[in-house]
Amino acid sequence: MSPLDFIKEFYLSLLEQGWTLNDIDEMDFFWYLDLMVYRANKEEKKKYTTIDKVIGL
Repeated sequence: MSPLDFIKEFYLSLLEQGWTLNDIDEMDFFWYLDLMVYRANKEEKKKYTTIDKVIGL
């Protein structure tokens, strides 16, 4: 996906969630991306567990 296509998809996604173009333009884009990476990593960690939790130690 090209950078331009990414931005278009990003804008469309936020517009579908009720954001306005002005809201999107005024946001801190890099902070938003950082938050999305944080959430993705947090959700990914939930998928894994330790053997101790599996066997009930």
